[in-house]
Amino acid sequence: MTRRSLLAAVLCLAGASVACGGAAKTSGFATRSEAGEAVPAWVPAGATELKLATAAGGSASWLRFRLPSEGRAALEAELLRIPDGQVATLTFRAPKGVDWWFRGLVQVVPARETTVVAADVFSGAGRTVPAGTFVAFDRASDSVYAWWAGG
Repeated sequence: MTRRSLLAAVLCLAGASVACGGAAKTSGFATRSEAGEAVPAWVPAGATELKLATAAGGSASWLRFRLPSEGRAALEAELLRIPDGQVATLTFRAPKGVDWWFRGLVQVVPARETTVVAADVFSGAGRTVPAGTFVAFDRASDSVYAWWAGG
């Protein structure tokens, strides 16, 4: 299976698990320290305004947090960049029942027949950040979005 096929499969499975169930269980934390073990260990210490949603049974999770620019470089070192052209072909689903998820990650502009990707998207490299984890850095703010399938 190619890396592209694997990425598409993981993202579709994460989306399908939420599409079939009810609203995701959500929680919020002011700081990374406050979140403790509720969020993965790879989330940087400088993360603030964390919001977490988990699908029923823990089949998928979504996380949004703010990260100062100096924390981004260290996190990126643990990730593999997904080219914009590939990101534009993948299916992304939002967690049910939340209003804080990145709804405009991929936008199609019909008049120009182009696709706009509003974030730098990465996958975990398998060291600190697991390979099945996806991380998107919003290009217009200091928000970071992450999602993964499984517990």
